[in-house]
Amino acid sequence: MSPEEEQFYLQWEKDRIVPHFKRKPFLRGLSISLSLGLLILIISETGWYERATMVGNMQGNEIWIVIAIIAFSIGFAWIYQQFTFEMNEQRYKELKYLKNKK
Repeated sequence: MSPEEEQFYLQWEKDRIVPHFKRKPFLRGLSISLSLGLLILIISETGWYERATMVGNMQGNEIWIVIAIIAFSIGFAWIYQQFTFEMNEQRYKELKYLKNKK
């Protein structure tokens, strides 16, 4: 194992027993999804897709669009956080297998 892998192995061995709600992956996922939401708002405001602009400009739709973007962003951030945890757990198990194999 490389020193980087050994460092990850030792760090994850300590971190995996604590609850896996970590702020950093959640915030990273939240920023990605809010960027996508902002892109959707820009596209709808510039009138790039006329039919979506007509539907979006109906009375009362602005608040629902913002609520949908926020809900999507929080859901995406949670999924990204779970995905990051699972990827680290898989990497840890692979390194543990290699370490026990030697």
